[in-house]
Amino acid sequence: MELLELVHGHRRSGVLELSVGYLPLSLRFTGGEVVGAAILDWEGLEALFSFPLHPQEGVFRFQVTPPTADRPLMPFSALLGEWARVNDEWDRFRTLVDSPSRVLEAIRPKPPYEVFQGGKSVRAAAKAWGVPLLIAMERAYMGVREGDLYPLRRYAWYALRIKYQGKRGKTLEEFGQLQALLDGSRNLGEVIASGVPVGLVRRYLVQALASGELSPPGRGWLLRDLTWEMEREEGT
Repeated sequence: MELLELVHGHRRSGVLELSVGYLPLSLRFTGGEVVGAAILDWEGLEALFSFPLHPQEGVFRFQVTPPTADRPLMPFSALLGEWARVNDEWDRFRTLVDSPSRVLEAIRPKPPYEVFQGGKSVRAAAKAWGVPLLIAMERAYMGVREGDLYPLRRYAWYALRIKYQGKRGKTLEEFGQLQALLDGSRNLGEVIASGVPVGLVRRYLVQALASGELSPPGRGWLLRDLTWEMEREEGT
């Protein structure tokens, strides 16, 4: 918060790169106002508001650039207020649904929960409903709380097929067994079903996405979901 207010107060223009653990955020400023935000290829306010506003630790770098004609995403004070509010909402919703990639099943397929019949992630439901992700998370939270939805033991990213092409020396030795299974012939759900712990697969994905070793479309929101899931995993 202090860092953002410093850039704003001095009306600086440039790019602020933040990193909290494996999660990166890029903020573009013009005249002290935020005109762009992204977690890798996930851009806009939705991505920005998913990033922790009050991290315990992290690193940053600010690079000065010339001002642009881009309009602010929101007035600065309003942006900070909304960021704090949405952060609190994410914390509340995630007490029951750990990430938008979690697949839910409809126990009682009544409106609006019939979209989950057969199993669907919250992100997929948001697209089906045509609503912002946060609203879909709120509906999912309410559905789980009221007993209309049940979290299944799988995530949307289980459907990914990854063919490992990196250099073995660049990745931790603990992933050696997993890398041998990532030959593109099976999806990650099948890899996990073969006996590989889901936590190991998740840690590999986080490190590979953060390093750029893997760069599938949607890697920004995928990394955010995986880091949310890791927080829950480490908390339990």
